Amino acid sequence: MDAESVAGCPDIHLVDNELFGTEGLLATYLLDAADPAILDAGTVAGAERILAAMDAIGIDAADVEYVVVSHVHLDHAAGTARLLDACENATAVVHERGLPYLTDPDRLDRLVESVEAAIGMEAPYSDPGLLPTERCRAVSGGETLALGDRLLELYDAPGHAPHHLVCFEPDSATLFGADAVGAFAPRVDGVAPTTPPPSFDLEANLATVERLLELDPSRTLYSHFGPGKPGEATAELRDYAAMLPEWVEAVRSAREATDDDLDEMVSELRPEWESPTLRRDVVGVCGYLDRDDQVSRS
Repeated sequence: MDAESVAGCPDIHLVDNELFGTEGLLATYLLDAADPAILDAGTVAGAERILAAMDAIGIDAADVEYVVVSHVHLDHAAGTARLLDACENATAVVHERGLPYLTDPDRLDRLVESVEAAIGMEAPYSDPGLLPTERCRAVSGGETLALGDRLLELYDAPGHAPHHLVCFEPDSATLFGADAVGAFAPRVDGVAPTTPPPSFDLEANLATVERLLELDPSRTLYSHFGPGKPGEATAELRDYAAMLPEWVEAVRSAREATDDDLDEMVSELRPEWESPTLRRDVVGVCGYLDRDDQVSRS
């Protein structure tokens, strides 16, 4: 299968996971370095597409050094066990807050149940396998990954989820932002919010964006979906920092206007805030607002 090279970065390849059979919703990035890395494992079906893309590019699975899981939401993490099976020498790199959900069977079961409840379907990303702890590296941000001819820097990036990390390649100033910096929506010429339950946190997400601005990235590679504009990474980050509070206030207003009726809230927010995950993102903001209200009353 084809694995498109990112324009200007011929050794970085985008693999479309074809989430739910649809193109352009979920991306994995392959770094064809001296010691290759896979940035996000995608779904179980997506893992097969990643392996096929590696074969097409000429990346030997045995040479893969790292499978980096940006966070343990299963559209990003469900395929990790399959990739470790195929990439016999690779280590899974996972945020320390999220790793237990991929290595402990009870926690993984709870994670799967919560995803099924949020998505409204059984095994939406297929059944994720447990990761062997001896092939995992827990990180918290501040670490570097050596890939032979380059380094990747890891940064703690909570907000979208408390177990989120991002990668930065300093030589090219490329930021692999996953979901910490929103979704890139070229059809609407910019970024869009991604605020899922159960742990979206506005203040944490804004603080993450501020820290990432200090890196002065040149380009962001988004999980949803594809490369941002060359040279526009800082502008996109600032746009997202401005948008997130507006989005939260829009949900708050819609909630008050509809007496907390989710279907009516979603209708109220369309078409201005339309996205493939609008309903889910509304639920995530409502959870944040409820927690914020509880803190305010305490």
